[in-house]
Amino acid sequence: MKKFLLFFLLFVSMKSFSQTGVIKGTVKDSLTGVALESATVTILKKDSSLVNYQLSDEYGSFQLTKLPVKTDLILNITYAGFKSFYKNLQLDSAEHNMTALLTPAFDDSLNVTVTAQVPIRMNGDTLEINPAAFKMGPNAVVEDLLTAVPGITVWSDGSITLNGKKIPSVLVDGKPFMGSDDARIATQNLPKDAIDKIQVYQEVDRTLKPEERRQKDSLLTMNIKLKENKQTGYFGKAAIGYGTTDRFESDLSFQMYNKKTSFGIGGGYNNINKNIENLKEMFQNNTYRNYNPNLRNVGNFNTEGINRYHSIGGAFTHNFIETSNSRQNDRITVNYTKSGNNRYLTNLSLQNRTTVDNPQLIEDRVITNGINNNHNVGINYIKTNSYSDNFTINASANNSDNSNNTIRNTDIRDTTNSMISRNNVDSREDRRSNGQSLSLNYSKYSNDNPLAQFNVNLNVNNNNNESERYVKSIFQSLINRDDDTSYNRRYSNNSSNLSIGGNVGYNGLKRLLFGRFNFFGIDLGLDQRFGYNKSKRNDRVFDYDSITGNYVTNNRLTNNNISEKIEYTPSLRLSKSAFKWADTYYHNFNVNFTLQEDFKQDNNSSSFAIRNLSRSFAFFRYGGGLSYNYNRREHFYYYLSAGYNKDFEYAQVDQLYTITDDVDVFNVRIGNPNLKNKVNHSYNFYSNFNSQNPKSLYSFNGGLNGNYVKSINPVTDSLINESSGKRTYYYINAQQSESYNISYNFNISRRIKKSNLQLMYNGSYNSNRNPNYIDNIFSETNTSGFNNNINLQFSLRSMIIFNLGKMIGYNRTTQSGAGLTSFRNRSDISRIGLTVNLPKNYTISSTLDHTKNTGLEKPIVLWNAFASCRVLKNQQGELKFSAMDILKQFQNVSNTADRFGTTTRITNGLQQYFMLTFAYYPRKFGKTEVKRREVKEEW
Repeated sequence: MKKFLLFFLLFVSMKSFSQTGVIKGTVKDSLTGVALESATVTILKKDSSLVNYQLSDEYGSFQLTKLPVKTDLILNITYAGFKSFYKNLQLDSAEHNMTALLTPAFDDSLNVTVTAQVPIRMNGDTLEINPAAFKMGPNAVVEDLLTAVPGITVWSDGSITLNGKKIPSVLVDGKPFMGSDDARIATQNLPKDAIDKIQVYQEVDRTLKPEERRQKDSLLTMNIKLKENKQTGYFGKAAIGYGTTDRFESDLSFQMYNKKTSFGIGGGYNNINKNIENLKEMFQNNTYRNYNPNLRNVGNFNTEGINRYHSIGGAFTHNFIETSNSRQNDRITVNYTKSGNNRYLTNLSLQNRTTVDNPQLIEDRVITNGINNNHNVGINYIKTNSYSDNFTINASANNSDNSNNTIRNTDIRDTTNSMISRNNVDSREDRRSNGQSLSLNYSKYSNDNPLAQFNVNLNVNNNNNESERYVKSIFQSLINRDDDTSYNRRYSNNSSNLSIGGNVGYNGLKRLLFGRFNFFGIDLGLDQRFGYNKSKRNDRVFDYDSITGNYVTNNRLTNNNISEKIEYTPSLRLSKSAFKWADTYYHNFNVNFTLQEDFKQDNNSSSFAIRNLSRSFAFFRYGGGLSYNYNRREHFYYYLSAGYNKDFEYAQVDQLYTITDDVDVFNVRIGNPNLKNKVNHSYNFYSNFNSQNPKSLYSFNGGLNGNYVKSINPVTDSLINESSGKRTYYYINAQQSESYNISYNFNISRRIKKSNLQLMYNGSYNSNRNPNYIDNIFSETNTSGFNNNINLQFSLRSMIIFNLGKMIGYNRTTQSGAGLTSFRNRSDISRIGLTVNLPKNYTISSTLDHTKNTGLEKPIVLWNAFASCRVLKNQQGELKFSAMDILKQFQNVSNTADRFGTTTRITNGLQQYFMLTFAYYPRKFGKTEVKRREVKEEW
């Protein structure tokens, strides 16, 4: 393995020994001598095939490297409003310098006609990519094209960046393609020959004043503009596969569109743990792209249990207007999905329990059989008129039925591995639920009338649940028979919840109070937030009477409860910005402050008199923040922010007067009516950066984020561990607790001719300090954990994709109390993946995961391999063979830590199987006769 990695790194870093040339130059106006920025400089061979290209910088300079010497080349330079410049040349030395003088095109009839295609150019402030300038196979899709464009990186997670800056929005003809925000549905399905051009531009909030637009970090948007005769089409996938151990899979995806309307259906049925619960997952996992280094659409070995998933659904989108302007919309989307699964799960949990004098090891074995069925329907409507208003409606409804049968056996042992106690639980539950939600949002902006700036949103949610549950629990103590308990209970529960919330924000407060007085440049905003929540519960509990053979009402647990909460929060927002901009840079500094007053009314009505409460609260809260961003054009960009916020929480009735059910002997909860209000002080920071140099071979971006929370009077536990293994938790207040976490990521991409090397690194660290009592001993529990994930991907054009990854996780819990035990666990996963796209549409690939874990006696290896071949006309068929878990070693293992110990969980999952799958991709874009004529002209 080490020799292989060394060979790979040497291969990547090796420089070519063949001689190449460089052309340096400057593009200027022949009349004025002014340098021309963003002129397109292209080098082609005599057959018009593309060699290299670049845009000139702000000084009109360009530098094209790695050009063939002693070869006939054509230099072509274009710039809007000027005649095209072209020159035949042959490099006979390593470097060639020149100045290109472009003549203004006063008379279009005098322009020289150039047959070569310009690959990339600036059209105003929009970067335009010309697909016709890139020669690719007849079945290439948009993502294949993007990987060939210098400055654009398609990362292994599917995200797209331009010179290091992320492109979060990808549109097709100014609209989300198929009504989805997932760029891959467009980039991995639409063929290159259906694209007229690809535009990349900054999406600026037009509701802002011109000077405010410069201070705000605008987002990049990519718009894929289809050819006029390709704006109607359809595509999809239908696949079926069968394998050993009765493993099977089936997938369905079919989508069609025209200028105003799109419709898609999707579905699937499998028992290889491919989760397909919604349409987005169905569509993104069934794209046409002919290689997939991440192998998403295969059996998922990280899913717990064996799941038999099924789903079917559809989505319909209609645009009431025709526009390519992404900020003008009049669109409705309707979707429906029916999904569900049948799960068989075995779970072994090993916990080292924190105790005094009697350390305990918990071995928990659970077997669950569960069935669930879900129906979801959603409606989204959006209307934006010019740039001054925005109106959206989102509505959804869902219905679900679930049933579960669980057998649980828990053994508790001491340090000598002697049994202390055993608990056997057999339960069965049937649950039905439904929910409805509605949200309305409207915002209005008027640059001419600042008094008319406001936004309104309203949210309504309603949920209903009913369940029937039977529990048989037998606890046996081997050291004290008086602790033995036995239960046979039936629970019949009904609950409902209605919540209504809204906010009215007014942004014209400054003009209203001060007229045209600038108020020292401070902006004012007023928000009025309100909320109402009503929940009802009817819990009926029965114990089995062995004498009569009937279930008898348990009056200690049976109860009715109605809770009503009313909230009103007015808040005042103040902000001040200072900014400066020039042709090559801009930077901005912002400070903001918010003052809020929370008025809360909490009423609780219960069949237990002690839980009848009527409480009111008033909390004054405040917060603020600082932010700074700096943008150096065509160099780099970074953003920094820090903030503080203070808020309050009050104890809920279930913490004050807990209804204690002792059927779960390891989790008996006792309430505390004397709990105090909790105060939180939250601090946070956020930063990100990215490169913006189109000339650089490297593209990078990253971020560092974190927060720190200090809580006064937090609600915590006083825990009593009985010698038999039972546990009782008492709610108490601690003096204070602390928690903080840091997350970070760094991504760098290096283009090597037409190949690409990517390094993606992300990680997190978190730590919590929680005071509590364990067996009447005060202790401060410190839990910490970190996760680091690094992935290296090398793409040799589109022929070879090599992945090398490493993931390390670590958890630790320590106790300050004398005599209390501390624990730690660790996981280490190494990953290797290789995909090779052979000639004649053959693909082979393999992945290898090596896992070391504290809970494993020896490491496990998961080795998967695949071979596929594209068949039928236009590669519309695919035959794939999958060999999963070849070594038959895989186990699902996970580690966690909390203030009461560390836990290692081992669950069942997929094991070795082999499968043969056939897939068919129906595809048609535009009229057949037009498509045939274009293919003939291209070749």
